[in-house]
Amino acid sequence: MLGVLLVALPVGVCIGTVGIGGVLLPPALTGLAGLDIHAAAGTSSWCFLFTGLVGTLGYARHQAMPWRFGGLLTLGAAPAAAAGALVNGLVPATALWLVLAVVTAGSGGYNLWARPREARELPAAAAVGVGAAVGFGSALTGTGGPVLLVPVLLALGVPALTTIAAGQLIQLPLVGFATLGYAAQGSVHFGLGTALGVLAGAGTFLGTRLARRLRGQHLHRVASAALVGFGGFLFTLPFLPR
Repeated sequence: MLGVLLVALPVGVCIGTVGIGGVLLPPALTGLAGLDIHAAAGTSSWCFLFTGLVGTLGYARHQAMPWRFGGLLTLGAAPAAAAGALVNGLVPATALWLVLAVVTAGSGGYNLWARPREARELPAAAAVGVGAAVGFGSALTGTGGPVLLVPVLLALGVPALTTIAAGQLIQLPLVGFATLGYAAQGSVHFGLGTALGVLAGAGTFLGTRLARRLRGQHLHRVASAALVGFGGFLFTLPFLPR
């Protein structure tokens, strides 16, 4: 249990800095705390409510939260997540994780080696469409929104700080509904999830401060390198003991 608590802080730092990192927590809960896969996912979802709130407030406090853009993404993500959850049981889990790994690592590699492009924001309709794709894919794979949102938006040329801040906001409805679903099945350890959430939330606070210091191309490259690393980790997930 101590090992899981020690993992929470760096997970939070990753979430606050590059928008992703939460994917590390469920395997830690199964491998170190002995939770089954459903309890690990449910407890992680509760924990991510803390990181999402801290990250959203942290970026908002410094006028770095793209409220309109994030709202459009969320508008598309919320209903699409319900459809993704329905399809989840029809697709083999291994295939889902491998596709997610390819998207994550591929986007990171592309953004690291491609020539820098002029940063831009998406039109409203495109933002809703991206949100719908992310919401569907997140529910389909059982991950939080930023795991898919960050690689997609960076590949589309959206500024890194805008991408990471929007990822904090979009995860709130996704993990909120996920927590309700897992709680109805008795798969949320609220005590452990709260302890993890407090520690991960502290890490997220530190991560938001670091991200603001790495604005522009530096943050873009850090986020892209992180995507490659997390993509490599995702390749191993289907083969870890459950």
